[in-house]
Amino acid sequence: MMNKRQEFKYIDNEEKEIVESLKDIDVNSIENDAKHIKQLEKSAKDYIAKQDKTITLRISSDDLNKLKSVAAKKGLRYQTFIKSIIHQHISDYTDAV
Repeated sequence: MMNKRQEFKYIDNEEKEIVESLKDIDVNSIENDAKHIKQLEKSAKDYIAKQDKTITLRISSDDLNKLKSVAAKKGLRYQTFIKSIIHQHISDYTDAV
């Protein structure tokens, strides 16, 4: 069994900073704000509803592996990373036109 005082192995310094910054938070003091919870649930449902199209795309195995690798380094799922690339490119293109 792990002693509470035993050093935890963090993934990196960023994780260590995040965990240590949260250690003094008393989660019991956070109020259950039903109004904001409902608002957040509605926002999440609205966002998901906008994601209404599914596409099939054929790309090379090498490109897919590179996408997956970069996405993993950014801490993203590769599908999310692909969507962000498309969104950014389209935004840049439409802003320039």
